[in-house]
Amino acid sequence: MNSKSKNSKINYRKLKISDYEEFRKLFYFCFKRKISLEFFKWRYFNDKFSFCYGAFVSSKLIANVGMISIKMNNKEKIFSRHSSMVLKKYRGIGIYSNLLNKVKKKILKKARLIVMWPNKNNFSSFGIDKENIINKKYYLYKTSTLNTLSYRIKNHSINELIKFKKFIEINDNFFLKNLVYFKKRYLTYQKNEYLINKFEFKKFSSFFILKRSRDKLGTNYTILDHFGSRKIRSKHISYLIMNQNKLIFLSKKKIHKHNYELLNHINFKIGFMKKTNFKEKNNYLYNKEIFLGDTDIFLTLG
Repeated sequence: MNSKSKNSKINYRKLKISDYEEFRKLFYFCFKRKISLEFFKWRYFNDKFSFCYGAFVSSKLIANVGMISIKMNNKEKIFSRHSSMVLKKYRGIGIYSNLLNKVKKKILKKARLIVMWPNKNNFSSFGIDKENIINKKYYLYKTSTLNTLSYRIKNHSINELIKFKKFIEINDNFFLKNLVYFKKRYLTYQKNEYLINKFEFKKFSSFFILKRSRDKLGTNYTILDHFGSRKIRSKHISYLIMNQNKLIFLSKKKIHKHNYELLNHINFKIGFMKKTNFKEKNNYLYNKEIFLGDTDIFLTLG
């Protein structure tokens, strides 16, 4: 089958919940990971703006891109790209580029920015010119320590999130992190995996949301999000890193310490679909924070 005949049979459309089986199979073929119907519905059908768009040959899904609707700190709506995948035999012949172009046209009237989390197998950027893209690299580390947790640090059930709502306010996050966001992100799906880590110093209180997970070597804790005082946030994370064994966290810079294992690096791109001047473009990330909870990396899929 040549490239022309392959492309002539392609049907592009938005996915429905009834397309879950095709989505599940494509996801497994591409990533060798299982994904549940509950996750599929929660991630892409939980609001009226988020969606998946796919390329089909007959009834078979061969390519997909998921778009999550989210607001920035300034309350501007943007879209974040996830679950980007193409069946191996259909790669390199323009199908994924066509898919992104169709999605780009659909969201152009609703938002002017697209957020992307590219990896080594996924670097396409909706055809947006390089000069209209901000590209930042972050580093993922894991600690190893034999210390015990400090008395200042206390873990709470994620169900206590509402109790701490007075500490949740618009801050220096790139994305809007209000109570609605935290409830939707951590209380509506697999909430048993999350906990709240509280740190108090003088009159200030700081909170990290952690994900607890297990592997062959035991329990890991991943820092996903923060709310509360920014004044003591760096002190809070220092206490956690010093005292919590197998703590996974994101860093803006490379760290050279014997008890820090570099797991990976994470790319974060902001694409401007309309031409934007240099000063305005760089203000979008100036003094803004990105957390692992903003990505899909540590979401439980099944």
